[in-house]
Amino acid sequence: MGILFDMAAFYRWLDTASDRELLARRDDSVNVESRLTDDDLKRDMKRLIRIIEEELVTRKFRA
Repeated sequence: MGILFDMAAFYRWLDTASDRELLARRDDSVNVESRLTDDDLKRDMKRLIRIIEEELVTRKFRA
């Protein structure tokens, strides 16, 4: 299952998380990303951060 399972779990969490949880995870992810040295891992973290931010924007305009 590997990465596909992990991404499926991430998207399930994304659908059910509160705005507060999304903001907390985004902030934690930004903090972790800033300390990473591996460029590929940094790119992956930035992608997840972007997905969280897109969800926050989508919710804002849906409300």
